[in-house]
Amino acid sequence: MRLTFRVAASLLTLAVTLTACGGGGQNALPTTLGGNGGPQNLAPKIQNVIAAVPRTSGIFATHDLGHRGAADAVKVTVTLKYNNQAELDALVRDQSDPLSPQFHRYLTTAEFNSRFAPTQAQQAAVEAQLRPQGFTITHEYANRTLVEATAPNAAVERTFSTQIDTVSEGKFGQRFMNVKPATLPKGLGDFVKDVTLNNLVIMHPLSSDSSGRTAVPSSIHPVGSASATNVQPMAGANIIGNPGFETGAINGGWQQCGNISAVITTAHPHTGAYDERSGNVSGEPNGDMGVCQLVTIPASGQLSFYVYQSSNEVNTTYAWQEADLLNTSGTIIANFYRSVSNTGWTLKKANLSAYAGGQYYLYFGVHGDGYTGLNTRQYLDDVSLTSGAATPTPGPTATPAPTPTPAPTPTPAPTATPVPTPTPVPTPTPGSGCTGSPSLNGPFSSSNGWLATGVAKAFDFPTQHGCNGAGQTVAVEIDTPINANDVSTYLSAAGVAQTGSITNIAVSGGGNAASSDYVETALDVETISGLAPGANIRVYNFPDLSSQHIEAGYNQAVSDGIATVVNSSFGGCETGDTAFTTTTNSIAQQAAAKGMTFAASSGDSGSSECSGSLGVSAPSSDPYFVSVGAVNFTENSSGVLTSITAANDTSNGFKSGGGVSTVFALPSYQSGISGVNSSGRNNPDVSFPGIGVAVYAASQGGWLKVDGTSWSSPEFTAYMSEVNELHSTHFGFVNPTLYSVFKSTGYADYTDVTSGTNGAYNAVTGYDLVTGIGAPKGWALAQAL
Repeated sequence: MRLTFRVAASLLTLAVTLTACGGGGQNALPTTLGGNGGPQNLAPKIQNVIAAVPRTSGIFATHDLGHRGAADAVKVTVTLKYNNQAELDALVRDQSDPLSPQFHRYLTTAEFNSRFAPTQAQQAAVEAQLRPQGFTITHEYANRTLVEATAPNAAVERTFSTQIDTVSEGKFGQRFMNVKPATLPKGLGDFVKDVTLNNLVIMHPLSSDSSGRTAVPSSIHPVGSASATNVQPMAGANIIGNPGFETGAINGGWQQCGNISAVITTAHPHTGAYDERSGNVSGEPNGDMGVCQLVTIPASGQLSFYVYQSSNEVNTTYAWQEADLLNTSGTIIANFYRSVSNTGWTLKKANLSAYAGGQYYLYFGVHGDGYTGLNTRQYLDDVSLTSGAATPTPGPTATPAPTPTPAPTPTPAPTATPVPTPTPVPTPTPGSGCTGSPSLNGPFSSSNGWLATGVAKAFDFPTQHGCNGAGQTVAVEIDTPINANDVSTYLSAAGVAQTGSITNIAVSGGGNAASSDYVETALDVETISGLAPGANIRVYNFPDLSSQHIEAGYNQAVSDGIATVVNSSFGGCETGDTAFTTTTNSIAQQAAAKGMTFAASSGDSGSSECSGSLGVSAPSSDPYFVSVGAVNFTENSSGVLTSITAANDTSNGFKSGGGVSTVFALPSYQSGISGVNSSGRNNPDVSFPGIGVAVYAASQGGWLKVDGTSWSSPEFTAYMSEVNELHSTHFGFVNPTLYSVFKSTGYADYTDVTSGTNGAYNAVTGYDLVTGIGAPKGWALAQAL
């Protein structure tokens, strides 16, 4: 679900890779050589990216508002280099190699800090360079990997030889980014790897609503009577009455249009003191909410207006922003656009010369279905309609409105490949690490979607064999804390008795519990507690899904060294901020050395994770993360898997993410796998269910049905907690082991998924860029690892 994030708008955050003046570039991740499938080539293919990439479209689109004020505060995060990097690479490789004496011999936090972390003297040297330049150190970590500081913008620009502008990032508000490539001062080059200089939100939760919403027919109609302006204007004269709403009311020619009244606000006018808002502050309107003005179109009529838009819908099935030309009966004659955009103030234009002399309503508004879990808004200001008899500003000719069609009926999933009924595996005496906990035996599903037992039985989770994650601790990284009462409601419906604990850990001030992102938090925690009810869960929550806050969340979990599996149910285009991908991959390598497994959702936009363009999602594309894709499935009344296909829900546009990284080279653990593209790191690695899970979130309306790789990643997290319990160890960097088992036993321990598509790629026999290796056969793979 692409949801609204509440974020502080005064600090900077997005990681940007820097080059040192006078030599000494970025400390690239070295290529690691040796064991377990050959060279561990985990180095990024793109080096020395020295500026953030602005987005021009989509949920993260930015609009530059000009140079940042010299005295305005900027928050900077400095990422320090590890010591003995080659030795660290070799250690992590050997910890995953069963033939090595270092196999599963993990470091404590103290041991890692002693051998590989930046020293206290190195950290002090960096801070000593920053303080005289005007920086205040605001936070340090026990592992000395990150240093957070603030300074006036002028000091930041002077220190890093860059320029920072204020930008509008749609629904995320005003933010900041460096628009000039930055350089690292020579005095910092020896110890600093990256510096964070922007606070753009770059990630979104990877779940989509599938709660059976019903599209509401559009019924735009002017409220009251009006007379059109019939005077033919002089060239360039604006005939719109009250064009900027500066009367503070909907008057002066404007009328309410639709069944819900639009409002005048002072939220963020384009000019003057007022603007108009269509759409609710929270939840979708149940019908149409907008304003219109009756006009006589002048000769060579040129329309222009400014809109500020926000939405967390994934498509225009149920809600949208729009602008239209209506006849006097309220029928749409021409549609200027229909969108679910996130933009700052944007100028729109249309050439209306084809309608010259006619009387029409100009309509601007939002349509919705009344759903409370999502929100679409549009602000309007500075509307102009002029005669273009002089030199008109060219604009797109309005296109005739298509005949309205009913909301699409979800199409059935592709014909699924039947899965042969497996030979039952007798349940052995639980391994030495297992508690012998009872298997899940609750309902498979409810009217709201799948529940824990439905997944545990169909995919034969270790919890069905006495391993429920007892004694294990997992982490959830997200931007809101969890409400334990919601988890209790879910577990009661699922028939699951939880014995593990749930703890909220606030990072960088913590997340906003009222955010609509809360659905993601509920999905993650309820999935893990349902499938691994013995595991302890630590919810590391931070203010927003910007790079600095995500990095802080990761680093805090790794520095704490308590969790052994870390879940990330969010993602964004990996090339939008390559420094973020390399920084998070580096933090995940530290986690691996300590025996921690990092898992991430592979994305919900199929093969096009980069604003509609071919690309993969980060952090899932990081080689030290397990990339988890999604499948759809059926099972019989005994809980036996009967069919499986790649996840694809046409009702909300969800497609399981997959493709080839352009940032990271092919890691050695994927080398030699038939079907793997050798040009880069392939995504995903494995897949679990991702269609139609039941989630309970009281603040978002109660029970919801949700799709997304945001479900499959916490399933994998729960699964690994049980695997760790079974073997009385931690698997840490488990990727090489997942692939070595596949190379050795093929589909004895996985289910091949050969049906479905994610856009550019199809699920086929063997490894593919839709579902990876396939779906784990839970108990069989757990024993084989």
